[in-house]
Amino acid sequence: MKTTLKIIAIIILIGILAFAGYEGYQLFQKWQNRDIEKSENLEIIELLQKQQGTILTLRTEIAEIEKRVITETLKEKTIIEEKAPTYEAKKEELIELRKEPEANAEKIEAARIVFEDRINEFQASPDKILINTGDGKIVIYEDDQGNLVSLESGYTITRHREVEEVISELTAGAPTPKEEEENNLAFSMIYDLENKDFSPGLSYQLWDWKNLSLNITGYDFEDIKAGMDLCYNINKNIVVGAGARLFTLEDYEFSIDKYYLKAGVEFEF
Repeated sequence: MKTTLKIIAIIILIGILAFAGYEGYQLFQKWQNRDIEKSENLEIIELLQKQQGTILTLRTEIAEIEKRVITETLKEKTIIEEKAPTYEAKKEELIELRKEPEANAEKIEAARIVFEDRINEFQASPDKILINTGDGKIVIYEDDQGNLVSLESGYTITRHREVEEVISELTAGAPTPKEEEENNLAFSMIYDLENKDFSPGLSYQLWDWKNLSLNITGYDFEDIKAGMDLCYNINKNIVVGAGARLFTLEDYEFSIDKYYLKAGVEFEF
């Protein structure tokens, strides 16, 4: 029973680490895609600058955008059709559908998802402008691709911008060369509290924050053991820490109640 509980605890721990790694990877992918998008936008502007007068048409969920460079001016024309799924259009659709909630349950759910997307898009916009049209007022904002759009359908928005200004903005947000990352493998010295002996260890860093790091470490290469430890970086590569042994290869023993100390100079490679 005790062994079973230990195995379950280890499985849970591995699951938590896997989930954390997956979430971190997803955040990295979003950051990377954002940089790729900025680079593509820069290429588009430079292409239009070379092909004066050429119209490039882009399409989003709620609008058709025409971009054209004339001399040093970028003309952006956003066409939002009457049937475009804008915030106000989906709001009115939901009001009508909810008059018969049981019959329109699936349609309500689909419209609600789009409606919430429009709300999130609007809230995330860095610029929101209220315009008085004489007959009424409309609100325009920037979508996540930097295009001016409206909360309502049936409008055409035209914006003129200096090309150099646009290129400067895109360049400022373009990815900068990253320093070559060091490998997360490192050598260290381990003191096993149960056996009261020293042995070299090989660690793989799972997580690093300021001077703290979480590592998986293999040590005692005659009777291979593996554990997880938390270390503190005192100065440069000098670290101290402590960990719990999770596995012993010789007898296939799982444990979380046998500990070791880790200290010395880490040589990363």
